[in-house]
Amino acid sequence: MNVGDSGDKERSTSALGVLHDMLGEEIRKLRTADDWKRWLRTAAAFHEYSFRNAVLIAAQRPGATLLGERAAWRYLGRRVVGDENAMRIFAQVFSRATKSVNAAGTVTRRVDHDLAADSETPKVRPGRRLVGFRVAHVFDVSQTDGEPLPKPSAGPVVGRPSARLWEGLATCVEGEGYELLVEPIERQGVDAYTDSERRRIVVSDSLYEERAVTSLAHQVAHMLLHEPDAVAASGSVMCRGMREVEAESVVFVLLTHHGLEADGWTFPYVAGWAASVDSEESERVVQRTGERVLRLARELIDLTSPRTAPEDRMTPTRHLSLVPEPLPPAPDGPVW
Repeated sequence: MNVGDSGDKERSTSALGVLHDMLGEEIRKLRTADDWKRWLRTAAAFHEYSFRNAVLIAAQRPGATLLGERAAWRYLGRRVVGDENAMRIFAQVFSRATKSVNAAGTVTRRVDHDLAADSETPKVRPGRRLVGFRVAHVFDVSQTDGEPLPKPSAGPVVGRPSARLWEGLATCVEGEGYELLVEPIERQGVDAYTDSERRRIVVSDSLYEERAVTSLAHQVAHMLLHEPDAVAASGSVMCRGMREVEAESVVFVLLTHHGLEADGWTFPYVAGWAASVDSEESERVVQRTGERVLRLARELIDLTSPRTAPEDRMTPTRHLSLVPEPLPPAPDGPVW
């Protein structure tokens, strides 16, 4: 490795370290209800992104809606305005080895590095492996001007958002082998409940439409995240406060993504749960909770979103990093 390569690697490692420190500080802030909600709003807009990148976006530009690197915006006929500051997020770097045979008949491998779209879990790709991360500098669409962005052809949206949500969630319930019932509930203050032994979810028949779908979403989150045997095996790690934070957070992201109101009553548990977490473990526990919330919210958003015929679909513009800038030399192994 020459001196120039060494210097590039040191700068890359340093930049990753600074971004890692920022991430740790922002995760520590998520123990408060207001900061948790701020992150959830960003997660609703960027549910395709990983937990850590959603945290970083929320910290640097809470109102962001569509991100891309400078080269991606140029590709779309737009430019970054003036001296706008870039946001920094993590981007995955994969190795891709290709075989070649030289004149002497010797087989050699050339390793190229390319960038994958951000996701919670690295995608499995033939002949490629995750070798580390780089710092990507991205800009929100509000920081650019130029050609209008292409509009995805979503096709006609049929039905009210709450009705579509109910249908998608009901399909999920049935797919898990549960029965969904809408009937009177005699217990005071109970809008819905899950009976794991009898494998059914019951929603009160006295609720108005949006409240009913919200209550159903809450129970679906519990059904998928908090299977009784797993909760019992985890002991105090999966306390009731944490379970409520996870379920309510999934509902918040899901409803916000679909344009439904999710404020007010959504977070009565966060402060008490955060206070009960051991200070030495709080960052790890909060990150694990955020990852679980975002993973399930992503699945439910996909399940409850309108589908269109393949010929009507356009390449989504949200993952603008699919048109990346040239990459710096990749690290020799995982960085973080």
